[in-house]
Amino acid sequence: MASVHPQAPTGNSRTAAAADPWRWAGLLSVVALGAAAAAIGWTGYIASDDASYYGGAAEWLRSAPFAGDSHWTTRFPLILSLAAAMLIVGVGPAALTVTSLFWFIAFVATGAGLATRIGGRKVGWLTAVLLATLPLSAVAASVVNCDLPEATFLMLGLWWLAGVVGQDGQERSAAAAGICFGLAVLCRETAVLALAGFAPLFLLGRPLPRRILMVAAAGAAVVLALEMLFQFALTGDPLHRYMLAFNHSDTLSRAANLEGNLLLHPLIDPLLVLLVNNEFGLLFWVMALALATGAVRGLGPRRKNALILCIALGLASALLIALLSAKLVLNPRYFTITTVAAAIIAALWLSRLKMPLAALVLTGMVGLNLLLLSAQNNNPQWPAYALVEAALDHPGQMVAADEELIRRAELPLGWSRVDNVVPAGAPASLRLIEQSADAPPAIAFYPSPPTPLGSLLRRLGLSDSLPAAAETRLMNLNPTMIVVEAPAAPK
Repeated sequence: MASVHPQAPTGNSRTAAAADPWRWAGLLSVVALGAAAAAIGWTGYIASDDASYYGGAAEWLRSAPFAGDSHWTTRFPLILSLAAAMLIVGVGPAALTVTSLFWFIAFVATGAGLATRIGGRKVGWLTAVLLATLPLSAVAASVVNCDLPEATFLMLGLWWLAGVVGQDGQERSAAAAGICFGLAVLCRETAVLALAGFAPLFLLGRPLPRRILMVAAAGAAVVLALEMLFQFALTGDPLHRYMLAFNHSDTLSRAANLEGNLLLHPLIDPLLVLLVNNEFGLLFWVMALALATGAVRGLGPRRKNALILCIALGLASALLIALLSAKLVLNPRYFTITTVAAAIIAALWLSRLKMPLAALVLTGMVGLNLLLLSAQNNNPQWPAYALVEAALDHPGQMVAADEELIRRAELPLGWSRVDNVVPAGAPASLRLIEQSADAPPAIAFYPSPPTPLGSLLRRLGLSDSLPAAAETRLMNLNPTMIVVEAPAAPK
């Protein structure tokens, strides 16, 4: 029976390491390409969910323990890791950066470890390259969100279970897997959608005995029960986090689905999100080609069964998200664990191709990922940052802005120690507004930085020759903000 683990090298370990080109070549490739992808897609604080996570972590530092006051602030693995970063590097944007980078590295490393158990070291490195450069995860290297922590704990659980396949007496590993699955649920309840993939496997009793799955379920139950005891002690309601999660929004607008997605009909929209989306590049197309050409053929029984576990969770998550698309926004990041399964299947196929063809396909996939990253909007909250710059540029004057804009800029204003911003209507000599044809004469301009690809084209002197649509998409994706004289207050 084939072993789940790559065979240990024999002889002198230093000689064996030198003889294994995938060890150092793989590591250097992952580090270099992952760093390049993260740098190109660097976005930072976007005044969205990350603002809530920041507030929750800060509350833990002020008055721990904190039960959470929203479904964001009860995602404790992420909240506590951000609080730890605040303790280490201080309160401010650096803590957000440390946290997002930590989970990005953990996500890629765990994906590589899981893929290694399934297909060996070469498959592990290929999977790491695909995950590190995928726009979906590369952008998350600089944006704090729960997607990577959730997927990381799901993969850790799968890693433990992959070592159990085909062996007896592995209850401890199953319990460790269950603990990881419980932590994934604490990151976000959508982890349950992926874990539903174990249901048919439990009914079949394959590839894991039902006993092992029951032990894993008990491990997850312990984690969730401890969290419920924590909530009961602080709030008197053991279901506090679940009430917040299930009631935070009674309705979700399907219009939000249009952000970055090509949608034609609800029956096929989830598939289009996977196949026609800049977050995934060619990954799901290559996965389909890999499956069609027998990428999983030739795996030993244990490795094939370990892959079945991974596919079961990825497929269950994708199918249930598709079925719940009327309740959940079709956000590509909801498909993170599905993406991991796709990356492992693609890596299995690549590992079996002859080197020239494998290098060509991998280069095409990674190159397209980097190109898509270079064309993305790295400044989605540009007006908020323009407000900070405008206030710093006019320290002796009050700058007025819309209340919603000030709310979005609240944390950056605090980090920059800005105190000369007031809501529109309050006494002020200046006002920040969006540039338009009927705007008053501007005192100062704050154009949004172009996309990374737009910056490159500008340096090469090619930006002026772009078609109008491409120029808008690459050079002027966000509105230009201007500072004007504030209207006199009515007497």
